[in-house]
Amino acid sequence: MKKQSKPVEEKDASFGRSVNRKVSVLLAEIEKEDVPDRLLGLALQLQKELSEKLDGKGS
Repeated sequence: MKKQSKPVEEKDASFGRSVNRKVSVLLAEIEKEDVPDRLLGLALQLQKELSEKLDGKGS
């Protein structure tokens, strides 16, 4: 089966960059965090952003 090559629409590419930026920021915050409750909140945010990226949703 041959993989179909379909150009990525600009809005999809922009969304991907936006989510990647959010994920990068969250990961940076997680790396700096010492407080377990705050760390859990950041991990939940990261999970939400990744889930939205996989589902094709988000801002």
